[in-house]
Amino acid sequence: MAKKVRVLNLVMLISAMICLVCYDLFRGLWLKGFTSSWFFVLGCINLVYAWKQNVNRKSVIILIVLGLCLGMCADVLLGINFMAGLLCFASGHVMYLTAFYILKRFQWKDVLFIVPVAVLSIYLVTGTPFIQIEDSGLKKLLIGYAVIIACMLAKALSNYCTNKCISTKLILIGSLMFWFSDLMLAIDMFGKSSRLVWVLCSYSYWPAQNLLAHSLYHFVNEQKILQISKE
Repeated sequence: MAKKVRVLNLVMLISAMICLVCYDLFRGLWLKGFTSSWFFVLGCINLVYAWKQNVNRKSVIILIVLGLCLGMCADVLLGINFMAGLLCFASGHVMYLTAFYILKRFQWKDVLFIVPVAVLSIYLVTGTPFIQIEDSGLKKLLIGYAVIIACMLAKALSNYCTNKCISTKLILIGSLMFWFSDLMLAIDMFGKSSRLVWVLCSYSYWPAQNLLAHSLYHFVNEQKILQISKE
């Protein structure tokens, strides 16, 4: 079954990237939603795989799939109501962050990663000429959002340093790309928008979500090996 699911993962990843190129060429809110549906479906496939393999720690997988679902919804909401989309995205990041802390409980060394990443994120949002936000309420909201995704990236980095395996590596890469794409999105919406900024945002965001979804396949396999070794 593992080989079939691996092939299905690869097919989904390739198809998702083809769909992203189509969205880049033709745009449209419905096509954006369809592009985002690929990473959610991929997450669901790996959730089913986890159930079939009867692995432990399914809560981690469920929370990440919920984060993927919220991300898919946020992509559509951003084109309808920006604030609703932003809050939906923030909720998705909370799901990811919770999953990362279930994967590895809080350690004081996490702070060594969280503080510099959070400070850098806040500075990039509020202290650079690339992003100009006049509304104080919106600025506070974006700062809160920046802190949440900074914590997500920092915890992914801490988890990888603790346990260097395929799933934690993919989660780290996906989180880093997600953090970068959100920075590009902020520049696109509140700074000097350009084709380059849009491309950097899009071609880091959708691959990031798909990497997070694909990491679940490797997480299931790693959990299965761990369970067998304990028997």
